[in-house]
Amino acid sequence: MTTHSDDVLFKYVSQGNPKSNENLKRFLRLYPECREEIIEFTATWRAMSILDRILPPPSPDPAVERELLHCAKTSLHASRRRRTNALLSRIRG
Repeated sequence: MTTHSDDVLFKYVSQGNPKSNENLKRFLRLYPECREEIIEFTATWRAMSILDRILPPPSPDPAVERELLHCAKTSLHASRRRRTNALLSRIRG
């Protein structure tokens, strides 16, 4: 089950750039309730970016890639369901 902070972090990565201080500030303003998660995620993302430049990339693991794809699809479907339900609630409202 995804949480609100998972959805926010997904938006952060898909709609912004965690390496950008401007995007960091924007998401901290938009989602102050997820401040700690955003900051921790950004620090980890930036550290991993540095390691990517230093260390050779690991060989891909098909099982891990399938699981990541499954998680992303599940998150997307849940997000769409929530938006649809919210829209229907407003229409019925």
